[in-house]
Amino acid sequence: MSSRILVALDGSSLDEAAVAHAKRVAAGGAQIQLLHVVPSRAVPVGTPLLGMMDATAAPPVGVGGTGAQTHGAPGIPSSPLWEAPLGEDAPDQAIRYLESFRRRLPGVRGQDIVRTGDPADAILEVALMFNVDLIVMSTHARTGIARWFFGSVSKAVLRRSQLPVLLVRRGIPAPSRDLRRILVPLDGSLESQAILRVVKPLAMRVGAEVVLLHVTGPALARRQAAQSTPSALGDSEQTYRAFAESLAEDDFNPRSMVARGEPARVILEHGRTLDADLIAMSIHARRGFGRAVGPSVARAVLSRADRAVLYQEPVIHAVIRSLRGVGGSD
Repeated sequence: MSSRILVALDGSSLDEAAVAHAKRVAAGGAQIQLLHVVPSRAVPVGTPLLGMMDATAAPPVGVGGTGAQTHGAPGIPSSPLWEAPLGEDAPDQAIRYLESFRRRLPGVRGQDIVRTGDPADAILEVALMFNVDLIVMSTHARTGIARWFFGSVSKAVLRRSQLPVLLVRRGIPAPSRDLRRILVPLDGSLESQAILRVVKPLAMRVGAEVVLLHVTGPALARRQAAQSTPSALGDSEQTYRAFAESLAEDDFNPRSMVARGEPARVILEHGRTLDADLIAMSIHARRGFGRAVGPSVARAVLSRADRAVLYQEPVIHAVIRSLRGVGGSD
C-alpha cells in the first residue's frame, strides 16, 4: 500500500506543503506522480470555472521531462487557475511548474502529468491509469470562487474514491522532519479499523510509530455505563485493547490508548499531545451509539487540525474480507 502516490497540484501556494507531505510519506521507495488539472480553454478572471470545464479529459501526451517522464495536455499558468487566464504558452508553463517540484524530489521515481477537464474526474482517472495507492491534495479555506471550486473537488474525490486521500489544509506548514508518528482514531467498528490496511504498510515502510486511539463518545459512554453491569464500558475497552494487541508483529507493534469525550476534540488534543505527524481515519456513514468516528467528526477534525489528515471511505465488503489480515473478524 501507498507505494504509488498521486499528488494533485492546483498552482496555489498550498502546493509546496502538499508535495512536502507526499515526499515524507513516500520515504522508503514509493513513487510520486505529479498532476496538474486545468480548464481546456482560456478562462477570464472571475468566470465560474466549473461551468467551463470539459466533461471528458484529453489523454496525456508525452512532452519530455527532467529525470522523471513528463506527460502533458493544454496546461495551466504557474499562478492559481482561478486567478489568471491561460496564455498561449500555458503548456510550457505547466510543464515547467511540475518540473520545479520534481527537482525537489531527487531519487524519487514518478511521472509529471497535465490534464484538462473536470478536476475530480481527472484526478480519479489518472489515479486509475497509474494504479496509485494514495492521493495527496490540498483543500482551501478561502472565500468565494476559490473555496467553492477546490473545496468541491476534494469533497468529490473523497466521496467517489475508494483510495485513501491525504488532505493538507491551508495553514498547515510543510513538514520539517520525517514521518515519525501516526495517530489512528478507532471506535470499535470494522469501518474505522479499515484505515489500518493503509497505515500498517505505510508505517512499516517509513519506520513510523502507530498510536491507536479508541474514542468513546459521551452518548456511548452513558449507554454502556447504564447497561446490566457497571463494568460494561470497561469490558468494551478491554476488548479494544485485546484487538490492538492482536495486531502486533515483528515490524508492527502499535501503541494503544483509550479516551472518552467529544470525539473531534479528543482526536485533536491527542494529535497535539502526542506530536503526531499524521492523523489517519476512516470515514463511514453508519451512525448510532457505536459510531463515534463518523462523517461529522471527520469534517470537524479536518477543519480544525493543525497537521495533515489521511482519510478513506471504506468499502465495507472488501473491508470484512481484508481485515482478517490485521486482526479483524466477521
